[in-house]
Amino acid sequence: MSMCAGICYNISMLYICDEIDLLDDDFTDIVMPLLSEERRTKVRRLGSPQSRKASAVVYLLLRIALTETYGIDEAVIFDYKNNGKPVLRDYPSIHFNLSHSHNIAACIVAGSEAGVDVQKISKVTDRVAKRVLTANEYAAFMSSSEPEEYFCKVWTIKESFLKKTGQGIAAELRDISADTISDKMIYKGSGYFCCINGSSVKDQQSVKINHIGRDDIGKLLK
Repeated sequence: MSMCAGICYNISMLYICDEIDLLDDDFTDIVMPLLSEERRTKVRRLGSPQSRKASAVVYLLLRIALTETYGIDEAVIFDYKNNGKPVLRDYPSIHFNLSHSHNIAACIVAGSEAGVDVQKISKVTDRVAKRVLTANEYAAFMSSSEPEEYFCKVWTIKESFLKKTGQGIAAELRDISADTISDKMIYKGSGYFCCINGSSVKDQQSVKINHIGRDDIGKLLK
């Protein structure tokens, strides 16, 4: 794990864990003391063990990011804007965003508004594609030799943008063209895409990518 002294206004820090499926079954119970009360409540309400682990891991990524980037080592508490976007109650100048999908979790911290979305590449129905893609994107999807990859990439671009702005599900994805969204960085992992969006995201050179494994998470328990 890398260290970044001081507040990094000109660089976004992306933290990814794609080893959630390798964590022990009792992982969630063990890390509960490291979570805020709000996050513990959220984790307990989730139905599947995998979902509970992912929700715990993505919060722990935030803890790691805040410690490494800003020297903040505590279970931070969220407040929420009118549009529902979470902010750090005690550190309003630090921007962050979280995302998880299946066995992958991602967190971004930055000095300006940012959004992140991670999605596993999987089968997509024609109905879903038409609901998400513009007419031009749908045509590209239909002609692509890797339609699932194309769809997943476009989805993460749009979702990270909407999470940055705080629009979320209030926006119609098919009314937004991924090509018109600037200030983004797309990362392709093993079987998934991750996209971050924000004014401090110009290209991969302005984004520090940190891969967090189960051993790194385990260090939090010591």
